[in-house]
Amino acid sequence: MVLRRGMKHSSLVGTWHYCVAFVTLVLMANVLILHRKFSSYENENFIGAGGTSRHFRPDNYGERNHGFLHFQLFKSNLENYSVFESRLRKLMEIMDNTLDNSVSHGSTERFLSVDRYFRGQHLDCDGIENITNKTYIASGWTKAVYKGIYKEMPVALKTVDPQGQDVSTCMEKSSSSIECYANAAKKIVKEVVILQALNSENVLKVLGFCLPRSADDSLWVAMVTELGESVDLIKLLQMSWEDRLRVSHDITKIAYYLSTSPYGSISMNDFRRQQFVLVDGRLKLSDVDDVGFEDPVCVQDPDCELHFSSSNFTQKLKCLNGRCSEFNEKKNLFNAGRHFTTFLLPHGAPLLLQPMIDRVIDGYSNLTMNSKELLSLMDKIVNLYKSGWYLNRTKPDDYQTEYKKVEKSDLPGQYDYRCRFSLSGSGCTVSVFDQKEAEEVCDLDPECKGFVISSQKSWTGRIFVHLKSGIGEPSYDPSTTLFIRPSRDTFARDV
Repeated sequence: MVLRRGMKHSSLVGTWHYCVAFVTLVLMANVLILHRKFSSYENENFIGAGGTSRHFRPDNYGERNHGFLHFQLFKSNLENYSVFESRLRKLMEIMDNTLDNSVSHGSTERFLSVDRYFRGQHLDCDGIENITNKTYIASGWTKAVYKGIYKEMPVALKTVDPQGQDVSTCMEKSSSSIECYANAAKKIVKEVVILQALNSENVLKVLGFCLPRSADDSLWVAMVTELGESVDLIKLLQMSWEDRLRVSHDITKIAYYLSTSPYGSISMNDFRRQQFVLVDGRLKLSDVDDVGFEDPVCVQDPDCELHFSSSNFTQKLKCLNGRCSEFNEKKNLFNAGRHFTTFLLPHGAPLLLQPMIDRVIDGYSNLTMNSKELLSLMDKIVNLYKSGWYLNRTKPDDYQTEYKKVEKSDLPGQYDYRCRFSLSGSGCTVSVFDQKEAEEVCDLDPECKGFVISSQKSWTGRIFVHLKSGIGEPSYDPSTTLFIRPSRDTFARDV
């Protein structure tokens, strides 16, 4: 989408030349800031673009007026509305014409235009105003996040919180409300720029944004993204092993993408689980406020020691062509292992996959592999799990089934019970490779008397099975099949 701006012509040639010189100076200064790896705002508490937050406010906090969208209350307190508006417009001019090559590392062009850079934007200012059911979710240091519905699709909307800590702390330093709000708004713009640049299925998708373009525009800055779920330790540990495998696979894909991005090797300088969200079960990077571009500059190898004080671990790297080779990649891998793979993958893994999983854990914990090698190994683990190889079936008897099959039958809401690592909160639902594995799972559970196979499948293509603690009169359902355990303690009657 091409953003257009209008400029008022001056009748005085001298004034025009002065304005051009002033704006050019501002643009050059801001381009220099963007060129320095987007590191201007490293002290911000993070809030995920999908609606996650490091700190949540009380429930009644959502009743406060954050100046959502039209920003009327805060605008009435601004003493120099036109000055603030001018600052934001200048910032947008940077996005239009002067995106520095640090964001497009390796490009032959000095600058990128907005229409090329922001491809696929689905929402503009008018579309954002049409978001319905807007509900306050949370706030971080700088921003307030809302969830809403746009064309029957759940979305997250992020905007500046004028009552947030960032703006408040800034104003305590005798800065004007105009300057403080402008700095906060710039962080949202920065986030839009970087999220749009990182074009990956594991990076949160920006659906649209709104920025002031002229003196007639409303005074507000907003970004709309996919709506995601927060990622916390308890949620991860409660997942089935299959879902934990997916998260581990996704974080490996993210690490590989960051090491091979079109903009050079990217470092996550403050790697935390709060910087990620889950969108339909897929892990996505959502917070990019503290990323760095390119490996550190060096003169000799000792300049390239990568030290993790919290783990008392040091990795010595090579200084090649004036850069610490693989510095960002190894930093991301170690932190990804510490926050995700090392405690997600081993527990509950199929026995035959364990040796490969041990290699993955070693690769993350001791940095014995790079991201390409780790991704290749993770791909292999996923594919072997999908194929059922881990079941180690070597003879025809290994495929023989024994349970009684009752087609087009179900026991909805009957004989459900809770079990560990269930995919359902109301019963015992697990995923299996086939009917034979479902029978083996049921045989190992004394409470299981049978199971129902549905037509639904997991992300690996595995079958969803609902275990039952008893068998009664089944209901007709063309999409399900009932299997009855043929053991002496089964109280099922023929149906």
